[in-house]
Amino acid sequence: MAIACLTASMFGLAGSWWYANKIYKSSIGFSALVLLTFLFFGITLVQIHHPKNNSNHYTNLLANEYQNTPVTIHFSINERLKPTSYYDKYIITLRSIESKKVGGDLLLQIPRDSVSFKLLTGATYITHTPIHPIPKPLNPNQFDYANYLSKQYVFDKITLDFKQIIPTKRQQFSIHQLADLIRIDINQKLALYNFNQKQLSIINALLLGQRQDIENDTFSDYRNAGAIHILAVSGLHLGILLLILNLVLKPLDRFKKPGRIIKTILIIILLWCFACIASLSPSVLRAVTMFSFLSIGAHIRSKSSIYNSLIVSMFILLCFDPLLVFSLGFQLSYLAVFAIVWIQPNLVKLYRPRFYVDKLLWETFTVTITAQLGLLPLTLFYFHQFPLLFFVGNMIIIPVLGIILGLGILVIILAELNLLTSWIADTFGYSIDAMNFVVHWISKQEFFLLTDISFSWRMLIIGYLLILSFIFVIKKQNAFRFFATSISLILLLFNLIYEKRLNIHKEELLIFHNQRNTTFGILQNQSLKVYSKDSISEATKYYLFNGYLVENNAKFIPGKKLKNIYSYKSKKILVIDSIGIYHINELKPDIIVLTNSPKIHLSRMIENLKPAQIVADGSNYKSYLNQWELTCIQKNIPFHRTDKKGAYILR
Repeated sequence: MAIACLTASMFGLAGSWWYANKIYKSSIGFSALVLLTFLFFGITLVQIHHPKNNSNHYTNLLANEYQNTPVTIHFSINERLKPTSYYDKYIITLRSIESKKVGGDLLLQIPRDSVSFKLLTGATYITHTPIHPIPKPLNPNQFDYANYLSKQYVFDKITLDFKQIIPTKRQQFSIHQLADLIRIDINQKLALYNFNQKQLSIINALLLGQRQDIENDTFSDYRNAGAIHILAVSGLHLGILLLILNLVLKPLDRFKKPGRIIKTILIIILLWCFACIASLSPSVLRAVTMFSFLSIGAHIRSKSSIYNSLIVSMFILLCFDPLLVFSLGFQLSYLAVFAIVWIQPNLVKLYRPRFYVDKLLWETFTVTITAQLGLLPLTLFYFHQFPLLFFVGNMIIIPVLGIILGLGILVIILAELNLLTSWIADTFGYSIDAMNFVVHWISKQEFFLLTDISFSWRMLIIGYLLILSFIFVIKKQNAFRFFATSISLILLLFNLIYEKRLNIHKEELLIFHNQRNTTFGILQNQSLKVYSKDSISEATKYYLFNGYLVENNAKFIPGKKLKNIYSYKSKKILVIDSIGIYHINELKPDIIVLTNSPKIHLSRMIENLKPAQIVADGSNYKSYLNQWELTCIQKNIPFHRTDKKGAYILR
């Protein structure tokens, strides 16, 4: 069915082109037909690529035979993820379940307190364990890790100790495994010199595409300084590498057409070799595909080739993985490049520097400004913060990043050939320390870091409408473009008023899922009053409330001690804690909240108090929760357990 739809969409595209050329004098009709055809084409691609539509996918086997039971799994390591405080994480590809050949990817978690070593990418292993779904967030506006991984077709997880992982003797050739072996060899050679752990982690991020070992403090410094893109091998790094390769291979231009062809082929081969060593991660794959087409476009020397190259590379990537369109990295990469290509040439003309250094700084500044302008609404929507000193870090780092990358490539080549001298290695190490120092200093200027910015999807759309209309006015002034800009400003004003009224009038009571603690919150007048049994640490406060506070543009009011009785909008709420004491004649509660595993006879309590709803939070033992849930089913009383259903919200 999917193949038939794909074929039909291709014929539809060809037919619409022929029909439009025949009858339409204007391009509007052709554009509409092409838009509809590509929409149908995209829907068809999503259906073709979705792994659950494949009968060989593991979910079809588990649904029929092995649901929630331990199974023997044969798998290979696909990608190593950034570890958390508790787990090392990998994306694995299934080979078989119970000797039945299957496909599909899983998340593998390995507790960090177990005796651990890094699993080799591409290597195959066997284990025996149940497969569980990746849990959804249990509190409002928390990061949905399950949804994030589902966009990469990862739906379930397994959790293993290292002693449960058995390597297999049969190994198949894998480009990922070869790249991992190369990276391991490079790190072993570099470890012979005076590089410290922080320097090695930056080298791995800048040159090998592996930023999993970067310390959280260093990662936060780069994020707060607006320089996080430096740590991920992406368009910036491939662009600099392309400039270096163009410079190194420039002598081939003397041979005119044959030389340019050889130069283009060599550049593309070397770019893809670098991408393979950097593990062909999604960001690297996007960048190398884009710059491969840009190299071809530069060879063709067409005036519009850069736009065509970007569109073609984007189209090819989406044909292989249509869900890339939802990837933040994909969106940021192409938006930044389009903004630079479209806006920067006009901006750079505003000032004509006389000296080379002035010209270099001015071009760097305009590239940074245009890239940030193109990304501004998207970064505010996803990250809710904006570093005002981003241009300072980029003005200092980006001009020398090419030198650092070039020196880094030289260091790796010399280390592999056993020709690296100590003074070259030390010079490279000092340059990395200097870059880290600059980034750290910028990140500590907290006055210039705007955080917790509430930015909705409506603001995202209006923000881009405003930017587009403003740039069109700069390029060419006419009445229609001024009118479009005015409309965008009016929409922005009305939306700000609408969202302000929406937030002011929003009121609700929440019982958060907080393990080993009971936490209530009451939102009113854009203030969240929090009541808790025990004190709340800063880390827990950020984890529980930050997303909710940003979404509702509210402030946090701490320090309220949890009470046993609450009244909220005509609802009476009784909190029963570990003591398990309540008085029958004092009140008839509408909602009973069970906390800290009280030893009570739930059936008798229901008969005495006759509540309309029972809520049990994360401070209770799971065995108690299971028993209470069965009792409530028997008594036909709604039972809300936050460890399964998430926070309880009363509006």
